[in-house]
Amino acid sequence: MTMHTIKSTYIPLKKFHIVTLTGLSPAELKTSAKRTSHDREKISHTTKLNAIAKRLGISGGFAAYEEEYNESLLPFMAKHNLRKRKDLLQHKRKGTYHLYNSFTHQQVSERLFFFEGPTPQKLFTGHDFDFSDVFGWHNGDLHDALRQDCDWQHIILNNYHIRRIIDSSFDVSKLPFRQQELLNLDVASEITLSIVDRENLPSILDIITNKITEPVEQQTQYKQISVKIVDLILLNNRSTTSSSSYHLLGNALTNIPNTTAHIKLYAQSTTSVEATIDIESQKYIQTLLTARFKDSDRGWVNVLPYNDNLIFLSDGYGNFDFLIKNQRDRVFSHQVYGDNLKRADIPSFIEDYRFERWHYFEYEGYREWDSHCSEMHYYHNGGLMQNYPGVQAILREYYQSRGEYHPEHRTSNIRLDGFNQVSIDEKEMMISELITISDLINFLEQNSDYRESRQGDLLAPVNSERDVTLPASCTFFDVLSYVNWLEKQTGVPIRLLTYSEYKALRGENWSQVKRGQHSDMTFVNSQGEKYASHPPYMSENDFDNLHLHFPLPLSSFKVNGLRFIDSDYFCEWLFEGVQIRTASLTSFYMDDYVLRACGPKDSTGKYKGIKTGFRLCYELKKH
Repeated sequence: MTMHTIKSTYIPLKKFHIVTLTGLSPAELKTSAKRTSHDREKISHTTKLNAIAKRLGISGGFAAYEEEYNESLLPFMAKHNLRKRKDLLQHKRKGTYHLYNSFTHQQVSERLFFFEGPTPQKLFTGHDFDFSDVFGWHNGDLHDALRQDCDWQHIILNNYHIRRIIDSSFDVSKLPFRQQELLNLDVASEITLSIVDRENLPSILDIITNKITEPVEQQTQYKQISVKIVDLILLNNRSTTSSSSYHLLGNALTNIPNTTAHIKLYAQSTTSVEATIDIESQKYIQTLLTARFKDSDRGWVNVLPYNDNLIFLSDGYGNFDFLIKNQRDRVFSHQVYGDNLKRADIPSFIEDYRFERWHYFEYEGYREWDSHCSEMHYYHNGGLMQNYPGVQAILREYYQSRGEYHPEHRTSNIRLDGFNQVSIDEKEMMISELITISDLINFLEQNSDYRESRQGDLLAPVNSERDVTLPASCTFFDVLSYVNWLEKQTGVPIRLLTYSEYKALRGENWSQVKRGQHSDMTFVNSQGEKYASHPPYMSENDFDNLHLHFPLPLSSFKVNGLRFIDSDYFCEWLFEGVQIRTASLTSFYMDDYVLRACGPKDSTGKYKGIKTGFRLCYELKKH
């Protein structure tokens, strides 16, 4: 059996401090206070201890907590037989394919502390439920088990149980008589199936180690097993069940009757009949799943609230776990772009960092529920799957719509040289021409730290044109660092155009360039030899050293006084971190879904024979 270590609990404090809790004793809290990670501002040891005590629901500071611990908390633990701390969320018997993931402590904490309604007395976490038996079968195992009985094969693989419930056109009376009889059996009952007995079959290891040198003909042996019908139904629908129905939303996994089914399946506002059927199917499957888990005590824990901020979980055998209100599963990373970009190089217009920091340190709520609601909000308000902007983007928009999160909206009275004033969506925008190779060289010369630490595609091979007034080509992280640098130089809140602003700027001015044509850019090797088309496969190092040049002469056109490259193999970076092809206004992958079909942010597009540039903008203050 796999041994599981108990994971640390992270508690966010004010001023971006984070406490790592490993236990509840006063001695453990003192250790946690010493190990508190802090941002730029210092915090005293006493202040940390008092803050921890408050987060555990004890007013009066750490001294009051010590008294509470000895006089109330320890007796409470003794009363409920809470003797040994253990991770009561991690699955012990996961199964080979890990179809049902363990819940995290933050997930369970937020479900119990922030979900509206009564706190359940019992909760299914699956900690000692056997997910390795039939629940852990692969699709091939299911088909093998049903192969010997064609009636059960038809019933299970064609989802007759589900269709009987949700499909009014499904006529059971037209099925063969035996299938009708089998379909009427209680799904909780067990049936007997024959499966291949693999115990005496040679393994791959036997062949590799030469224990078997010649093929041995063996007659296939079968053995009989008993399985629950419901397990077969769930297994046949496992690809959606584990993600759509196995979650903590509502009361499906509690002892409280579940009056409302919450299904993590989402559809556009113009919902098709098929989408409705899928959702109704999952509702039925969720009832089967809930009933299956309630067949035994396996996987269930007792929920024991101590106060408004501290809840214990118990398996009834002396093992316990605990949850703290507003806890976190991990330490916050200020490096939202990892090694690609330092925090100091992130410009002010990037909302991702500000939002993630707010979401971690300031927001208190049920994030899994919020995510579910944000998906429904996105599609209810006309969102399309084709242009799905990402989980974080729609979550941020959802919080904004509720007035809980307020993004920064910055404008300026300054009119910088090299920017054209254009009216877009009732805003007065200042928009630049494309940043040139000369501009990029100047930036890199003045920012040696960034130049030496930058990641991603090499810049020299895609910016080696003799004419340095041509547009530069770079990665999204290069763009962010450039914007951050220029923003500090000018004091102006410079940013990139959003997708909607870019479309409004261009209007109906699309190029007549035929979509899907071959790249008009030219690859050139170190000897100056040109490739007639995209180079053949070569080593990564050799390809990195190839140069990519614009066609000569470079065709362009003007819209709103601004010049655009008339090539479908030139892209521009947008506010959302996506690329748009300037000729056809299609995505990096040449489809219509610009926000969804984003190319790699650390790429210049060279591997596709593309150059990717950028232009800057900012909004003028209204008078």
